[in-house]
Amino acid sequence: MNIIESKNNNKIKELKKLKDRKWRKKTGEFLVEGYRFVHEAWNSEFHIETIIINVDNKDKYEDFKMKHNISVEEEIYVSEVIYKEVAQTQNSQGIIAVVKNKSIEHNIEDGLYVLLDRLQDPGNVGTIIRTSHAAGVKGIVLTKGCVDIYNDKVLRSTMGSIFKIPIIEDSNLEFTRKLKESGFKFVVSSLEESEDFYDCYLKGNTVIAVGNEGNGLSEEIYSLQDVKVKIPMPGGAESLNAGVAASIMIYECVRQKNCD
Repeated sequence: MNIIESKNNNKIKELKKLKDRKWRKKTGEFLVEGYRFVHEAWNSEFHIETIIINVDNKDKYEDFKMKHNISVEEEIYVSEVIYKEVAQTQNSQGIIAVVKNKSIEHNIEDGLYVLLDRLQDPGNVGTIIRTSHAAGVKGIVLTKGCVDIYNDKVLRSTMGSIFKIPIIEDSNLEFTRKLKESGFKFVVSSLEESEDFYDCYLKGNTVIAVGNEGNGLSEEIYSLQDVKVKIPMPGGAESLNAGVAASIMIYECVRQKNCD
């Protein structure tokens, strides 16, 4: 077993580049850390190409690999110092996987979609992905300007849901327009001239549009609206966190559909 101990190793240099969004986009690969996350990736339709193991955790990895019948093309054992060069978290469990991004060719299905328009906060996006997975949302649509979903903070916030729900990156709004043409009701939030969200009929095919944390929805997305709503805030707060607001709206759709 060879153990990489040099920062100048070419393989380590390539792996470290995956911390950069542009390089992730170019290669179609991203990193996930921790045994649970690697297991989620292994059980998904995504493909794990390489696993990096801190050599101090070799025995734990061997047990994990045997338990879950994991077999990958490449295993790289590294010293703790080198492992920290690749890891993106301070308290990593000693295992990192290189995952090949899965291209999505998604056919429109009846139900609920969530559209994220230029959301930038990784925690918000990760929370919405996780909530959408839990609620059975058919897909999440991302417009140009959203945070990279393979950012390590987004990935950790999803708690593995990134592998369980279709995510459609729609930079030219082609998929968004197809939803509109297919008769989906576009529900947008607005503080002016809006109906109470809980009075909105959400049992049909619906798109919930969530806008940028500071600037809200773009004019292009706002113009697609069929109904403008506001979530009641009797306590007098000025606004809600985007992840919280989206979760409230998603689960109102679930509640209404379960009332049939």
